[in-house]
Amino acid sequence: MTTKFKELINVFDQYEKSVDEKTKEYLSGFRSIDRAPQNLPLMEDVISQYDRGEIPDGGTIICSARVGDLWSDPTYNRILELRYGNQKKHIENRGGYSNDAADILSAYLRPILKSVLTKGNNRASMRGACGRDRNSRVTVALKLHPKNISYAEMIRIESLDHNTDCNYRTNQSGDDKFKSAYYANEEWAVNLFKYLKPFSIGIAGTLADAKFVCPSHSYLSTSIRLAGKEYTTKYLTAFTEWDCANEVQGNATVAGSLFLKTFHKYIDDVDKKNDIDSFSLMMKWFFTEYGPAYQILDPDARNLQQSDIVQGNGVYKGNEPAVARFVFLYNDFCRIKKLKIKGTQKTAIPFEGSESTAWNAFLSDSNPLMKPALGGLATTKFF
Repeated sequence: MTTKFKELINVFDQYEKSVDEKTKEYLSGFRSIDRAPQNLPLMEDVISQYDRGEIPDGGTIICSARVGDLWSDPTYNRILELRYGNQKKHIENRGGYSNDAADILSAYLRPILKSVLTKGNNRASMRGACGRDRNSRVTVALKLHPKNISYAEMIRIESLDHNTDCNYRTNQSGDDKFKSAYYANEEWAVNLFKYLKPFSIGIAGTLADAKFVCPSHSYLSTSIRLAGKEYTTKYLTAFTEWDCANEVQGNATVAGSLFLKTFHKYIDDVDKKNDIDSFSLMMKWFFTEYGPAYQILDPDARNLQQSDIVQGNGVYKGNEPAVARFVFLYNDFCRIKKLKIKGTQKTAIPFEGSESTAWNAFLSDSNPLMKPALGGLATTKFF
């Protein structure tokens, strides 16, 4: 196999080159928030000793390195694809650079006397950003290449170390990430916990005696962002009030909340004409009453499940199909219960005529490849 090797890139110089001046000036106001490990050898001294043959190659030395002395190899590493926006968020969330959180970076000292990171591009970049100082230091486990190593073998060894870190470690699950963020008092996790607590919805065991659980909590943040807190709250209120399921599925929550936001004008009209909370009663009907009510006619009749609403979500990630299924559910509920709707409309949420503006807007905003299917999904029983 022929490999095309690439030139090394200095981590601090790449940060300076890639980030806009306003952001660099802003982040320069942050500093290290805790004390770095003390009494470590300086990396520049280790390099000098290695060069003079005073320390054997092939070993590893924990040392204190200037970020300006750290390099990255784009042959196998992602130095050209670092997410500087995420770095900014991490610095803001911590209030600066945390040596404790960063732990020890990993690098290899090449015979050309350059230290090449295999783990820690982002951490080194963040340390340099805080104070905007290429002389700021991070703790590095510096592995010493044999001086007679071939270039190809050097790349193979470094790539193996990098690949092991990327592909052969057990990443945290969503629950693990939430739990650690919550107990670390990170704002986003604490705020989501507080928002869900009145519904008795817990994540990763953080709410004692929670009645409901939500394993896909990132979808709840997405729901609030896309549909707004008002409609997400309305959906969760109905879902939990009628014990629709023990597990709150995030993608169904997003779809239900978007449905409420998109078609609220028609839902409000039905509520006023019938003096009810029609969406809440629809949830109760389909999730808890439908199966028993129809089993006399159909022994296989069952209640609605969240998975019915979001079926196909593994293939197409957009929310439009699930929102269209909510349209079917709502119109069918209004038909079954003979609720009063606007006199000129055939369905509570109309698809044609002067009153169909919300449906038309929904179609207009949908993925063009999905549009032809949405009308059928909104008018066809699916469970």
